[in-house]
Amino acid sequence: MSFHLNNVQQMAMDDSLYNLTEREIKYLKSSWAETFNKKIFPFIREERFAILYSDNPASRPNNPVNVYFGLLILREVFNQSDEEALNSLIFDIRYQYALHTTSFPEQPVSKNSLTNFRKAVYRYNQKYGCDLIREEIEHQAKTFSKLLKIEGNTVRMDSLSVSSSCKKLSRLEIAYSTVARFVKIIDPPERFKSYLDKSHYNNTIYRSRDKDLNSKIKKVLKDGKRLYHLYRRDRKIRKTEEFKLLTRMLKEQKKSSKNISPGSLQNPTDPDATYRRKGKKKHIGYTANIIEKFDDNNRIIKSYDLQKNTYSDQKFAKDTIKRLDKGTTALADGAYFSEEINNQAKARGIKIIPTNLVGGGKTNNCDKFEIDEKGHLVKKCPYGYKPIDSKFKEGSYRAHFDKKLCNNCPFRKDCPVTKQKKSYLFKVSEKTLHRSQLITKMGTSEYQKLSRKRAGIEGIPSVLRRRYKIDYMPVRGLIRGKVYLGFKISAINCKRLIKGLTDRPKEGLHALLSNHLFSLFSFQRTYRVKFAV
Repeated sequence: MSFHLNNVQQMAMDDSLYNLTEREIKYLKSSWAETFNKKIFPFIREERFAILYSDNPASRPNNPVNVYFGLLILREVFNQSDEEALNSLIFDIRYQYALHTTSFPEQPVSKNSLTNFRKAVYRYNQKYGCDLIREEIEHQAKTFSKLLKIEGNTVRMDSLSVSSSCKKLSRLEIAYSTVARFVKIIDPPERFKSYLDKSHYNNTIYRSRDKDLNSKIKKVLKDGKRLYHLYRRDRKIRKTEEFKLLTRMLKEQKKSSKNISPGSLQNPTDPDATYRRKGKKKHIGYTANIIEKFDDNNRIIKSYDLQKNTYSDQKFAKDTIKRLDKGTTALADGAYFSEEINNQAKARGIKIIPTNLVGGGKTNNCDKFEIDEKGHLVKKCPYGYKPIDSKFKEGSYRAHFDKKLCNNCPFRKDCPVTKQKKSYLFKVSEKTLHRSQLITKMGTSEYQKLSRKRAGIEGIPSVLRRRYKIDYMPVRGLIRGKVYLGFKISAINCKRLIKGLTDRPKEGLHALLSNHLFSLFSFQRTYRVKFAV
């Protein structure tokens, strides 16, 4: 796939802005549309999406991609459906001004434009594993950070669960639904036609007594196995999504219910959704990770990701380390932190600061001992006594202390040494030592100040749920979910940019008219492109 640019000279002689009164222009310039027009829309990089389109000059001209992208952002900003966003573009001069379409004789978005654009992005991601939306939004975040002059290189991270819109199914329903979906795409043998009958579904699922449940599960799985063996050699059917789901379901459900993996199929309508139990809460869907760059005045979501909910915070941390710039300080919850991750971060010049630790924050005072970590030697105890001997073996420090000295030591009660026949033994692993050092450091006022700064990101999950309805996205599947999440993140960033620039110097009416007189005689680009099928 490639992209062909065909410049067509068009004179914008009938720009709708010339129909506005001076008062109307004043209100337009004081609205959100002014910042979107000057600081957001011009930085959308259309060329990033060129690979989605055809370079055939004979194909019909397509509308500018940056208008689609900008409208999808505004759709999320104002919590609209595709149809509502389209109507706003047609009838609201603020939308047209924001998206630079005031000079178009007809607005360049049709009923299916946004859907087709998203589909093209989905297909490209599925084929090449490249998320164009995420790339563009992260590039946008860099631009916004510069415009807001966010100082320093400190980020904070947080994760949140994202529910799938699919129905929660029992084990019997999962098996039955998967078999029934497969039956629908084939010309089934007579014995399997009952799966096409709604009454058969009701009799199997809803009219089941507990004592009949296991026998019904076995029967449905047996039917599924027969269908699998009947059609496994049919090349055409083997390529279908329904056959792949049937194969997956049979493989996962052959185990006992206790041994079924959380990553197993939860509902055939959303094959990517997985199961996770966190505390007392059960969750089916995905998990999102948010990385926010901030200073004392402004903040922007620098990066994001969406994965199956079996993806741990530590995996997100490893991914994040690879993407952060050298010299970055990352504030994170304790679930993101481990000795291994800390070492990986240090190797890349990144500092990870956990604001709490999984498993609690108790210390055994081993960090009070004076230890030379380069030489791997225990030099002194907290009271100043030197050990009789010191060794480092298999990742642990071992040192013996004089029994008489330890018996009379005033710190004996709080000391981690173990009494032996001839001496007292101090033994601690390198991992435990570093954890204890970290816990002590976390008690300092400086560290607690950083902890309070990390807490600022915890409002984002709430905003995504309340304002942006992230648990009710109208799509299913990981890739589609990533696209919708991306535009929600962009909407948050755009609102922050607009708010952060509200104190900018106001341009007068003369400046506005001058800008549009210049654009009146500028050439506008149109593109001969079409969505790749």
